[in-house]
Amino acid sequence: MKRSLTKRSIRKILLLAGSIMFIVWTLLPLIWMFISSISPTKHLLDLSASWFPEHPDWSRYREIMFSETILNKGTIVSSPAAVFKRALFNSIFVSGVTTVISLAVGSMAAYAFARLRFRFRDKLLLLILFFQLLPTISLLIPLYVIFRKMGIIDNMICLILLYVSFTMTYTIWVMSGYFRSISRDLEAAAMVDGCSRFEAYVRVILPIARPGLTAVGILAFLMAWDEFMYALIFMNSQSNKTITVALSEFTSKFGIDYGMMMAAGCIATVIPVAISIIFQKNITQGLTMGALKE
Repeated sequence: MKRSLTKRSIRKILLLAGSIMFIVWTLLPLIWMFISSISPTKHLLDLSASWFPEHPDWSRYREIMFSETILNKGTIVSSPAAVFKRALFNSIFVSGVTTVISLAVGSMAAYAFARLRFRFRDKLLLLILFFQLLPTISLLIPLYVIFRKMGIIDNMICLILLYVSFTMTYTIWVMSGYFRSISRDLEAAAMVDGCSRFEAYVRVILPIARPGLTAVGILAFLMAWDEFMYALIFMNSQSNKTITVALSEFTSKFGIDYGMMMAAGCIATVIPVAISIIFQKNITQGLTMGALKE
């Protein structure tokens, strides 16, 4: 009896220690980023300085959030802080539109793969996954040539189409498994009452699949928010940069403004962290329910 209690105590201690180490490992970079953002430049360059500055400097946040842009022939001419503020709104817009399109179109495609029987259904689903597995760098040149001929390079539409191309694949795969976990009897009952298949999908299936749609939508938003390579290559003007590209703008030929970069990084982290915390239950519920089949 004593041995079993001792083993349980040891397991609890090890589990607690592992959890604490994981939390520290996860949060320490964020804490260090915040401390660096409010530390004076002299404090950042002083190796013998304390971890937390004696006189925190909040001016970097004011400069980023309240700096004004100057337009010169349609081009923004200002500090990287002003470009970052513009990029913040660009990322919110692009990620939001990408999420809406992915959910609207991807959920219907996922429903078709889950419910309808047609030739090459499984092969088409695997083909969709195949394009997702291709390295991003291998698609840059052909995509750039296509969008240049379409005349939408350095346009938000270009970036939205690119992001939808990989977020929709994720939406189709996750939601097709989620729809399979929903009983077919619900649709059959709705269709007996006079609903068409599409009406049954909209009125019955979508409300039930709301947790899954919420989880997939949040993750699609975060995927679009964090993307860097496409935004760097396809967006040329300062007015169309996204937040990931704007973070790299705090580098000049004279050095790197680490304080401003850390302040901008903190602001860029607030939105995805807040979304993850608020909808944590929905994300867990949506993904776990999709793992069950009828």
